Amino acid sequence: MHLLAEGETVVGRDCKAGLVLEDARISRRHAVLTRVGPRVVVGDLGSRNGTFLNGRRVEGTVQPLAAGDVLKVGDFTLLFEPQDAIVFAQDPAVAGMRAVLQKAPDEVIHSGIGPAAGAAREVSAEGLRFELEKKTRVLGLFYELSRTLGSVFTLSDVYDKAIAILLQVTPAARVMIYQKAERGEMRHVASGSREGAGGQTDPTVQPLRVSKTVFDTVARQRVSVLLENTSHGDPSVPASLKLHQTHSVMAAPIVGRTGLLGVIYTDQQDVRQTFSSDDLDLLNAVAVQTGIALDTVRAHEALQREAKAREKYERFLPQQLVDDVMLDPNKEIRPGGVRQTITALFADLRGFTTLSEANSPETVVDLLNRFFTLMSEVIFRHGGTLDKYIGDGVLALFGAPYTTERDAVKAVRAAIDMQRAVQIFNQELVAAGQAHIGVGIGINTGSAIVGFIGSESRLDYTAIGDTVNTAARLEHLAKAGQIIISEHTMQALDASVSYTQLEAVQVKGRSARMQIANVIWSAK
Repeated sequence: MHLLAEGETVVGRDCKAGLVLEDARISRRHAVLTRVGPRVVVGDLGSRNGTFLNGRRVEGTVQPLAAGDVLKVGDFTLLFEPQDAIVFAQDPAVAGMRAVLQKAPDEVIHSGIGPAAGAAREVSAEGLRFELEKKTRVLGLFYELSRTLGSVFTLSDVYDKAIAILLQVTPAARVMIYQKAERGEMRHVASGSREGAGGQTDPTVQPLRVSKTVFDTVARQRVSVLLENTSHGDPSVPASLKLHQTHSVMAAPIVGRTGLLGVIYTDQQDVRQTFSSDDLDLLNAVAVQTGIALDTVRAHEALQREAKAREKYERFLPQQLVDDVMLDPNKEIRPGGVRQTITALFADLRGFTTLSEANSPETVVDLLNRFFTLMSEVIFRHGGTLDKYIGDGVLALFGAPYTTERDAVKAVRAAIDMQRAVQIFNQELVAAGQAHIGVGIGINTGSAIVGFIGSESRLDYTAIGDTVNTAARLEHLAKAGQIIISEHTMQALDASVSYTQLEAVQVKGRSARMQIANVIWSAK
């Protein structure tokens, strides 16, 4: 339940909105609810997908709201109801029961510190001492709850702790927790009984036979309730209630940052152990801290998912693209690209066919994995983008997605570090009794189409164009240990890179001969 303050309440995805609704179809500032005294009106703020009141789109002037009106905003359905006292329908599950007390969950904080101002003279010393002891116990429970529930990191652990605490501090015979599912329905997730082992979640405990009216009211109005059965001896009481022998019931909503998260239900069969106002305060305390704990757990799980997703993306996509995707997970990635200047680097193993024939497939796969790991680390260290593995070779892009003046320099320095890494790798191979390897590298700078290429079902971030093809041709010319660069790459280098020009070559796909050079490098 969201209580409307006096004045305007903006509805939307913006974190600064008065009522935040997380839905990609909802605009950041989607609609506005304006309350002046008891009167509330709704207006649309020019949203793309519209605001609907009782099935009709809100357009033009603002529309007044009446009790029972339904607002549709994106996938959210909002029911407008003035704040009234709870009235329970006399369905079979609550026949013979009356509502003894109702409270908002946060009232335990405000009502629990001491007597109201101006009432101190009317309270006896004994009564005041009792109240202070009561509130000390509630505040102490808040501390213990925050410490206990703050130390668990799974939803099931939170539920188990909440159930165990309620069975410890209240006379509840059974406790049941419902969790709000994605579509808004309530799903039974945990139960415990006083006969259970330490109050832990007990799958054998069946969901309580409770009133849907009570359940829906607690969930909708965000208030906790205490009900008491006054007619156990009445022959008119339904058999289902007699069978269940429920004497009193408490229920409270679990509310988090995004709204209702679930409901806690407890019951008691022993007439000598009926629930009291203090018990409702304790239930509210547990419900409040459970909501905080659930928010913490879900935030922790979201961070873990984001970390795993980022780790997965960063293995293939450039850092800038990963940041864009993680910043806006709803952002749609479509096929297409832009033309820009890049430097493409091809690195390929020499003698791989002979190596494959002389070793088992397991040995070859292990060698390739170690080789690709070395090459990838060097590429990332120099700010390059790992495009793909091609057989026993690697394609890397420098200047994608964003170009800089030093992309060619970064590519050549990465190539030098690749050759140095291969030398160290060869020492490990020889020490293990394996043959050493060699790598040839080709680098070219020029224009290409860079972006997501593929189909709607599978996309690869890559570069397409003659620039990439020419880099592959130069890699074929390079011998083991060589780094061959094109004239375009030479022109983009600075004095920090040394190279020796070679004889011009005829490259497939080009009519004119191309000037090339061999980069001079040495082991550290």
